[in-house]
Amino acid sequence: MNEGKRPEDFLSLANQEEPKKKGFLKVYFGMSPGVGKTYAMLTEAHHLKEEGEDVRIGVVESHGRPDTKALVDGLEWIPLKKIEYRGKVWEEMDVENILKERPSYVLVDELAHTNIPGSVNKKRYQDIFTLLDAGIHVLSTVNVQHLESQVDSVEKIIQSPVKETIPDGILERADELVLIDIIPDELLKRLSEGKVYIPEKIIAAKENFFRKENLTYLRELSLTYTAKYVEKRMPQGRERIMVAISASPHSKTLLRNAKRLSLERNSELFAVFSENEEDRNLDFANSIRSHIRFAKELGAEVVHSFESDPVVGILAAVQEKHIHRLVIGGSKKRFFSNPFQKDISTKIIKQIRNVEVIIVPFEDERPFQFDFYKKLIPSSGIRQYASIVALTSLVTLFNQLLISYIGYWTISILYLFYVALLGMFFSRGPVLLAAILSACFWNFLFIPPLYTFYISKLEDALMFIIFMLIALINGGLTARLKKNETKLRSREEKLSILYELTQNLSKASSASEIIKTGDSFFNRIFPFPVNLHFYQGGEFTPAITDSKDLAVASWTIKNGKPAGMYTETLSLSQTTFYPLLSPGGITGVINVKATEQPSLEQEILLNTVANQVALALDRDILSEDSRKNFLLKESEKLYNLIFNSLSHELKTPLTSIRGSASALLDPEIDADPVARKSLLEEIQESSLVLNLLLGNLLDISRIESGYLTLKKEKVYPSDIIQDSISFLGKNKVNHSIKVHLNDCDFPVDLDRVLFTHAIFNLLYNACLYTPSGSVIWISLKKEGESIRWTVEDNGNGLPLDSSRIFQKFYRGESSGKIGTGLGLAISKSIIELHGGTIEAMNRKEGGACFLIDMPYSV
Repeated sequence: MNEGKRPEDFLSLANQEEPKKKGFLKVYFGMSPGVGKTYAMLTEAHHLKEEGEDVRIGVVESHGRPDTKALVDGLEWIPLKKIEYRGKVWEEMDVENILKERPSYVLVDELAHTNIPGSVNKKRYQDIFTLLDAGIHVLSTVNVQHLESQVDSVEKIIQSPVKETIPDGILERADELVLIDIIPDELLKRLSEGKVYIPEKIIAAKENFFRKENLTYLRELSLTYTAKYVEKRMPQGRERIMVAISASPHSKTLLRNAKRLSLERNSELFAVFSENEEDRNLDFANSIRSHIRFAKELGAEVVHSFESDPVVGILAAVQEKHIHRLVIGGSKKRFFSNPFQKDISTKIIKQIRNVEVIIVPFEDERPFQFDFYKKLIPSSGIRQYASIVALTSLVTLFNQLLISYIGYWTISILYLFYVALLGMFFSRGPVLLAAILSACFWNFLFIPPLYTFYISKLEDALMFIIFMLIALINGGLTARLKKNETKLRSREEKLSILYELTQNLSKASSASEIIKTGDSFFNRIFPFPVNLHFYQGGEFTPAITDSKDLAVASWTIKNGKPAGMYTETLSLSQTTFYPLLSPGGITGVINVKATEQPSLEQEILLNTVANQVALALDRDILSEDSRKNFLLKESEKLYNLIFNSLSHELKTPLTSIRGSASALLDPEIDADPVARKSLLEEIQESSLVLNLLLGNLLDISRIESGYLTLKKEKVYPSDIIQDSISFLGKNKVNHSIKVHLNDCDFPVDLDRVLFTHAIFNLLYNACLYTPSGSVIWISLKKEGESIRWTVEDNGNGLPLDSSRIFQKFYRGESSGKIGTGLGLAISKSIIELHGGTIEAMNRKEGGACFLIDMPYSV
């Protein structure tokens, strides 16, 4: 017996490289065994091998056919995997080994095959999807009778069950469908010649499956299905079909009928179920869960309705999804039918508008009495019924004490009050039992003649009948109100929890906070352990330490489907993993460790909370990506501007220095002191400009990196101004600079080097952007606890959009003069680092004005 798979077996499947694109699926399709599907697949494999493709056999069943065996011998196999099950060793396709080998094409025969327990997946078509997701092309085969939508009709014709099936969506996923067709007479001839089965099976096959009428019907089905497959790929508007399902065993037949109808009309398929169908007992929950899974396998979108009345839920879903055709089940009722059973189909037909209703009739085979009590007792429990018997006995004893004072008619009112009160605490079955017992006790113990069920007076008989009706109706309505109240309270609690969750997630600013919030809500809502694991950069946060769990979680991330316990993939795991799905992709997984399978209601709530958490994680990832993109754009902008500066603006002073230095080597220049002095001044001026450009680039990088720090000292403002003016060099020759200290020349705490640089940039900017002969004023004024520094000129003034002048790399029109557009940005940063502010404006008299407010301490 296979006790379980080793962790490395799981990891061999899960730890594969992410494929760039999915594989190509080609399916050879036929009406029955023996038409030549496997032969055609093997022939195609040989053609691909001749073309240089890496083609391997994953699994092929020859069934003893010599022609098939001959084609198999020419191809390379990937060894089958041996699995021990029930004391016997079985062989299955080795999916993990195929993923390791990664051939271009792999042959996977018998698409509908069910794997031996202990395999990675329950069905072979799930193995094929794993290979396709890994980018491996697959060639496979299948017969028409294995399609889920055709099972009911095929079983009626061939009079035998179809044991293995696949969802129709598998063939709809196929990139190419190849119909292998043969007339029934030719197939029967092949069967007689031993080309289909070995001789021992021929006679039995002819008498059962391989009858001509069966083959004719199957051939018609295969031809029709192939035609619909081709038609579906033609672009056109699609209709919408919805099927109403429940816990009834007929739901699968309804789904198959709806699927066939959707294929015939090329329609989208939806399935709707009402919540009250699954909360009766465990059997109902398992049935509806099975039907929902089946609907998804058929490619239907499942709609969950939470209305207590299934009719209301179905009609709301029809309206919401804009359905054109509704498929529902209807009972062929016999004369003695259950009067309490709701005729849903009749109610829907009366209320629905502008929708075609298709009713699939079924025989109502359930006996009235047993079916009725089956519904009552399991939903309420024996304990409730025992409590009702005891309570009714106590009420009767109490009424016996009052009979001599109030009369037996008043006793009936007390019984009615008692039955109505029970509806607030008990379900419908116990309340109905209380009504019946109360009526019987009242008749037997209180209505004359006593201790008999005989009623002598007509008015007493009418009173007894009315009492029974009122008790039954009143008790039933009260119980229904209680049930609706319970549902409303439960729904309100869920909405309240989701609202609170949404609020808390909106406040979370990081993935760790989102995960912490999600974990707290999961632990608060569910009775079993639930953990969130964020997935980013190929790692889980928090980390998954168990190697087997890590393999299952990796498979879930890669495939976007649940895996582990209670699923059909890696079901030997002790935990279940659900993907966190969001519009941006899969952001993580939920790890659920439940001792028993979660109820359908819990699964729905689990996925709802998970979706909210996934959206929050997706938002956090998008926010982080936006920030990174912004930084990349800013870095690219900085790179381009620095490159332009290096290629043009730095080139100008370097060229000037080089030209002046070369001229100084000329003997004639050496003899001319005036020319020599002029060239040296040009070298000095160009060096100053070069030093300024490089200094600005270094300063802005230090400011943005956060490494610029102040070294304050006591310094006189006049010294800072004089240093700034001296650094201007030749730039100040054509401008008049006037200084007004206004009694503010006292020591203040400043970083002399940096603040001098800030004032210098303002002066240099004024020299750069004002005409020759302009006046530049520097003035100081004490205002409260700060000193206002003013740098102004009488030039052309600032541009209309003066808010941009402190932005990095912003440059105005400077008559061809060079500059990086960093000076004012650097001045602003230095001033703000000192705790001051700077403001730019135009003077009323004309020109620009910069106001600096600097706090000071003497």
